[in-house]
Amino acid sequence: MSAPDVSVIIAAWKAEGFLERAVKSALASNGVNVEVIVVDDASPDGTIALALTLASADARVIAERLGTNGGPSAARNRAIDLATGRYVAVLDADDTMAPERLATMVKHADATGADITVDNMIEVDEAGRRLGAGHFLTSDAFALDRDIDLTTWVALNEPMKAGDCIGYLKPLIRRQALVKAGARYDLALRNSEDYYLVADLLAGGMRMKYLASAGYFYTRSSGSTSHRLRPAHTQAWLDAEKRFADRHSAKLSASDRRGVARRWRALRNVHHMIATTDAVKDRKLGRALGVMASDIGGAMFTLGVFSRIALGKVLRRKLV
Repeated sequence: MSAPDVSVIIAAWKAEGFLERAVKSALASNGVNVEVIVVDDASPDGTIALALTLASADARVIAERLGTNGGPSAARNRAIDLATGRYVAVLDADDTMAPERLATMVKHADATGADITVDNMIEVDEAGRRLGAGHFLTSDAFALDRDIDLTTWVALNEPMKAGDCIGYLKPLIRRQALVKAGARYDLALRNSEDYYLVADLLAGGMRMKYLASAGYFYTRSSGSTSHRLRPAHTQAWLDAEKRFADRHSAKLSASDRRGVARRWRALRNVHHMIATTDAVKDRKLGRALGVMASDIGGAMFTLGVFSRIALGKVLRRKLV
């Protein structure tokens, strides 16, 4: 097999029902040589057996299993260790990509010198049926190819902020950029791990390009962790923000620092709301009141969200 242009890395957890579709979509890539690296995160089902079967059928597939469950960051870090391609492309185990996607992105990255390249996405359901006629990013700001700097990356990744959220985009990253920056996925995170990896690279001076074409098929799954946030998840975000600030604050521009401060406040608000909601669901009124009293700004945000939810139920419209 020729040396791969792209190492497609897949962190797999209980993916027996959909992993084959993801792997085959990557193997069907046109115009580039690929290897597909599947790292099973100690799944309790037949994920590793399927991955090994796929590897035995195609020499371009590499399959490995972690000894203990470490989360998607641990699985992706191991996949990066195994990668030999010039670029590393992240593919979720329940997603797929179009055959021309990687070639388009590699050509653009080679031509522009981009260290990170992302493209728009198409949302599909768990059966692969398209959801809506448009693309994931809908604003005019993403109708054309463009640069994405750290200020933009941070500003458009505030939780519960209206408009486009670019943290869902799946990156193609120059492997040498990962090596040069010593960038790794944060092992403490079980979601939002892509956001912090890209933020670290941008803070380290790496260049990011966006393509308006949509070649990634993003599955809206009811079982996604993002739909089941608990206080531990949102606290992990806050802890990750502090680690990011400790690593990079001294070299950030004024606009970057303002963006990071706004994102911190937004994350703090969401954490407050999730912690309050969790306490109410557990019927721990004292704990809920304690959370509300601990942060007045967060309490005002939480009450505002609760009010919009209540009004939406009255009007039979989704307001949040």
